[in-house]
Amino acid sequence: MAPLKVIGTGFGRTGTLSLCFALDILGYPCHHMEKVLLDPTQDPSAFVKASQTRTANWDRIFENYVAAVDWPAAEFWSELVQKYPDAKVILTIRDPEDWYASVANTINEWPMDPNIKWPMRMLKTRAMARAIVKEGVLRDFSDKEAMIAKFNDNIERVKQLVPQDRLLIFHVGDGWGPLCRFLKATPPDTQFPRCNRGSDFVKRLLWVKKAIESGRNLAAM
Repeated sequence: MAPLKVIGTGFGRTGTLSLCFALDILGYPCHHMEKVLLDPTQDPSAFVKASQTRTANWDRIFENYVAAVDWPAAEFWSELVQKYPDAKVILTIRDPEDWYASVANTINEWPMDPNIKWPMRMLKTRAMARAIVKEGVLRDFSDKEAMIAKFNDNIERVKQLVPQDRLLIFHVGDGWGPLCRFLKATPPDTQFPRCNRGSDFVKRLLWVKKAIESGRNLAAM
């Protein structure tokens, strides 16, 4: 289904899974870290290679999707914005202090109990996330001031590099209105998704584990 029509440039833990599900509902099958976990056609190592070379066959990587938000895709947003010049760009934002606290309790460590036997796909995806996120974007996470500065710098860089008529600065709490206006879509008769709260992170990992072990491809959910 590539090329991409929507590209997310916001860091993880800014409501990206809620946005992902919203885009799915609007008819934009959306890539997200969770989709890497759930979609057996995804190869986590492709993103690690891309982080080393800054090049990739993006059409191949995103062939089942027309939108991409969250890491790992957000690591490559500048490359993707150039690769797909007609794509709309969505910058998810959040209070920086709240963002930092959320990351500290979730993706900074990916708390997977070592006493549990996790599916290999989850272990490979976690290794990719460690390379791109924990040891990449978040490598200075112990320095809160520096990390928040990086978070804010990403927002400013997006604003500077993406034309205003192509960009939506989006807080997921604003719901369907601004998103549907931006995409020229009809708001669906359903509540805007609210998911993946920090307190639910471990439960979500266990749900993904169960889904993988069931043998079902739930990437479209």
